[in-house]
Amino acid sequence: MDNYGLILKHIRKLSGLSLHATAKKIGKSVGWLSEIENGKGLARITEREFQRIVECLDGTKHRPMFRTWVANFKNRERVNKTFDGAVFKYIRKKQGHTLSNAASLIGISKGQLSKIESGRKTISVAERGKIMRAYGYTPSSFKNLATDPVRSKVVPLRFKLQILLKNIPDEQVELVFRFIQELGREKQEVI
Repeated sequence: MDNYGLILKHIRKLSGLSLHATAKKIGKSVGWLSEIENGKGLARITEREFQRIVECLDGTKHRPMFRTWVANFKNRERVNKTFDGAVFKYIRKKQGHTLSNAASLIGISKGQLSKIESGRKTISVAERGKIMRAYGYTPSSFKNLATDPVRSKVVPLRFKLQILLKNIPDEQVELVFRFIQELGREKQEVI
C-alpha cells in the first residue's frame, strides 16, 4: 500500500517520537524509516511489516483514523497553491497598500511578501490567516478568492500569468510569448 508511510508518520507524531527514537524502537534504520514515511527512495514495506510496526508503536488504537489521514493527504495534494500569491497581491492592491507598507502591517520583510505574491514561497494556513487579517479580511475570505468559481474571477489573470511565467523554464516562456503574439495577429486580421 502506498500510504503505509503516511500512516506510520502520523502514528509516530501522535506518539511524540522522533524519527531516530522510532527507528530504534522498530528495529529499522533512520534512513529506511524516512524513505517509507516520505514515499521516496528505494525502501519498501510489506503488509506484514506495516502491521508489526503499527503494533510496536501502539498504533492499533488509531486504526479508525487511517482512512481519514490518507483522504486528508490526498485532498491536500489536489489543492493547487500555484496562484495563492495572486490572491494576496490582488487584496493588497485593492486595499491600496504598497509592498513595503503591507509587509510592515503583516510583520514580515518586503522580500518575503514579494516571494509569497510571486508564488516563489508557499505559506502555512496560519500565515495565510495572519496576512488576511492584516488586510482586514477574514481568513475564510481567502478560500472564496482562491477557489470559488465566481469570486475567484475578480483576481486579475495578469497576476496569475506573472506567477506562471516566473515558474516555467525560459523555453516555455518563449512558446507562451509566440502563442500570444499569434493570437494578437489573428485578432487584428479579424478586425
